[in-house]
Amino acid sequence: MRRSSNILLLTLLGITAACDSTNPGALPSEYVVEAILVSDAPLPPIRLSRTTGVNESYNFSRLAVRGATVALRLMEADEAIEEYREHLEQPGLYLPVNPMARVQPLETYRLEVLIPETGTTITGTTVVPDTFGVVNATLQRAVYQTNEQLEITVTRSSVPGRSQNYYIFVTESLDPREDQLTPIGASILDAEPSGVNTIEDLHVRGSPLLNENNYAVNPDGTLTIRYPWLGIVFFGPNRIGINALDDNLYDFLRSQSVQQGGSTFAPGEIPNPLEPVRGAHGVFGSYARVTIELEVLRPAGF
Repeated sequence: MRRSSNILLLTLLGITAACDSTNPGALPSEYVVEAILVSDAPLPPIRLSRTTGVNESYNFSRLAVRGATVALRLMEADEAIEEYREHLEQPGLYLPVNPMARVQPLETYRLEVLIPETGTTITGTTVVPDTFGVVNATLQRAVYQTNEQLEITVTRSSVPGRSQNYYIFVTESLDPREDQLTPIGASILDAEPSGVNTIEDLHVRGSPLLNENNYAVNPDGTLTIRYPWLGIVFFGPNRIGINALDDNLYDFLRSQSVQQGGSTFAPGEIPNPLEPVRGAHGVFGSYARVTIELEVLRPAGF
């Protein structure tokens, strides 16, 4: 899968690839699915693999699942089916047969996977959030950590049956070099342990979940979001994505955060992430996205 095809998925990789049993030998290998739809974007690739033990390194190519039947079904009256075919040179990577097909906003999609080798079926459903747009961004260039802070005004997305939206920022540096690190970026890279070992690990960063109720709704119904300087880890050009999440991604991310510390659970009591698929681990969800670009300049004398 190319990096540009689904930037939000980068913040989720590694989610359930390793088995979470305290006795890795006690459980058989299980299936893992990774599929995230982007509203009004081309159908994404779908990845199928197997879990590995907690003390083993995860390698997708080695654990890829071959020969599966994969499809997405639109759960409307016609129940149209978008079929997938395995990539000829990348086992476990499944691509849409119709490369022109796009994800339809506000539609319900059902993931249907059959693995003939074991007879296993994997299913899941997602309701795709509606598209939304940027009305105004106060800055295109900004000096790092000045009082002039980026504010982004957007129209509001919607998900049928839900009264509010949940967002996540994903910031991608377009020039990720060590000499471009901001003080925050350098501190993350130097932290021990931080889970960030290289520039490549750092150049895409996701924010915590953001609740729409934390922001004031403007009289015209738009929403203005103040972008925090903490999200900027590289000087130079940055692409900032605001992602409105479906219920699946919201549940997965809020439960995943418990795995990464900050919970009040005792050791051994931490629950598994909420995984919106049956017959496998992993994630099947959707989101709507808007992006802007921001040039971050060094302060005088820096």
